[in-house]
Amino acid sequence: ASFRGVLTNGGRGGGGGGGALLRRSSSIRELPRRFSRQLSRRRSSLAESLPDTPAGWAASTAVLSSFALGYELRLQRSLTAPPLVFSQSNPRNDALRETLSRRRPGGRKGILTRDIKPSLWVGTRGTLSSAAAYALPHFGRKRRGECELNARLNFREVMTMGRDGASVGIDWEVPPEKYDSSLCRRKTSEERQSEILEGPIRKPVVLILHGINNDASFGYVRSLMRACTDRGWIAAGYNFRGCGGVPLTTPRGYTGSYTGDIRDAVQQICDRTASPSVPVFLVGNSLGANLITKYLGEEGYSGTLPPNVAGGVSLGNPLHIHSGNMSFPWAQVLGLGVRKSLFLTRDKWSQMTCRNFRAAFLKALLVCQTIGSVDDTLAPYLIRNDPVYPFAVTVGYPDAGEQYWDDASSYKYVQHVSVPLLKVTAQDDFLVYGSSLRKMSHCLECPNVTVVKTRCGGHLGWQESPPEEQREGEGRGFGTSSWADAAAADFIEAIIESRRKSDKEEEAIKKAREEEVEAEVAAARRRRKEEEREGGGRGDDDDDDDAGNAHMERRSTSEREGYIAARVAAAAAARREADEIRSRL
Repeated sequence: ASFRGVLTNGGRGGGGGGGALLRRSSSIRELPRRFSRQLSRRRSSLAESLPDTPAGWAASTAVLSSFALGYELRLQRSLTAPPLVFSQSNPRNDALRETLSRRRPGGRKGILTRDIKPSLWVGTRGTLSSAAAYALPHFGRKRRGECELNARLNFREVMTMGRDGASVGIDWEVPPEKYDSSLCRRKTSEERQSEILEGPIRKPVVLILHGINNDASFGYVRSLMRACTDRGWIAAGYNFRGCGGVPLTTPRGYTGSYTGDIRDAVQQICDRTASPSVPVFLVGNSLGANLITKYLGEEGYSGTLPPNVAGGVSLGNPLHIHSGNMSFPWAQVLGLGVRKSLFLTRDKWSQMTCRNFRAAFLKALLVCQTIGSVDDTLAPYLIRNDPVYPFAVTVGYPDAGEQYWDDASSYKYVQHVSVPLLKVTAQDDFLVYGSSLRKMSHCLECPNVTVVKTRCGGHLGWQESPPEEQREGEGRGFGTSSWADAAAADFIEAIIESRRKSDKEEEAIKKAREEEVEAEVAAARRRRKEEEREGGGRGDDDDDDDAGNAHMERRSTSEREGYIAARVAAAAAARREADEIRSRL
């Protein structure tokens, strides 16, 4: 009783501390009841404020929808802007930029000058734009004049790589044939397919590479393939080894550094073309963009790029591959995709007799959680190639992940690219924008690279509202289209147009040179005849021909000697540059 009195009479007899403690504990016990009463009052007030009739509900929904739409329209306007373009100033880049900036046929604005207007709800958010690009197939309508008898031809070819016997799948999409008259004989599907598989290929070919954990069936690849065939080119969707349903025939799958498969595939396609003037283009997405940049840099450094390869497009290229560039949750998501690939191809790598090899793959499959830890575990057993000719194939990175990431980073090779290359990155790309921005200066060191930065687009998304001048049938479906598809196609078309102009100029120069030689020969003959008349009729027509031929021979000999001297000087300069770059590497 005395203890109870002390607690209850807290202010008396020195018991104030105990009373305060009791009041505090009772107030804590009251908190749930107070919260429940407040929640009940708010629920009742909310229930009273809700409409009682369907008309009231409709009005409330309309008001909320108008507020949401107004916010979305303001967000769309804030993101609508033309892209930023960076490149060195030289005749080739200036000509390409001028072509891509002027109005296209039909009144369309140039791809580098018109605003990129993101689609509502999807294009305005980088993550949703990327998800739509991955998930949505192409739902383009048929083009006018296209019928079932003259439709696009789709088929798959399985190529065997000559370096280690690996298999990759090429998904071909061939545009409809064009005939001058309805009386012309129509080619069968077998004949059209034979032209692709055996040659000769007479149309431009666009080889498109997908990203990590994807294949050529993903929406962004199919959409770009359709954009190419709409312009009359042949599109080829490249599936990395072990991807797209093509069985893995070697224990080692694709990596972010090995370019041997691309090299073999490009060479096989170039060998089927009718002539070196038939252009072949490379378009890479994400990891595929990194690989084509590395391939073009390696070939440009060694001077071994096939003459058919006329240019490339790099979309969402990270430039610098490193585990530190991946944050949560994307490092875990990409790691899960790689582990899934390892599980699906376990029948191949589990046959290896090397215990360390099998143990590393089991650890990557069962223990590793992020893409960085998977790379670090498998790096000593990954396939790789030397960066210089003859690009010898070896296995393993002794220093594990750091050495692999350093070898895979394409920023080290981009300055050696010898053909026009368009690199496109979005500011809201949550995967690669940071690493790409930090290494952008390496791209601008190359006179052949054009860097384009967009305000929106996400990772490989670029979902935009179709512009008013959008051509019929274009788009990814659901009222959206891809700005990147149009940019890549316009860039390729500009290169083709530039090559045609240069071919015409070379032809005109050659013709003018021949006419100049003929004029000099004729002048030599006239001088010879005048000398004969002055000298009493010496010589005959045969002497005239001999004099003209001798003049032509002297001219051709001097030109040949000058050409050889120029080639020797160029080779010496290339060797000096190669030695300097090799010392840096």
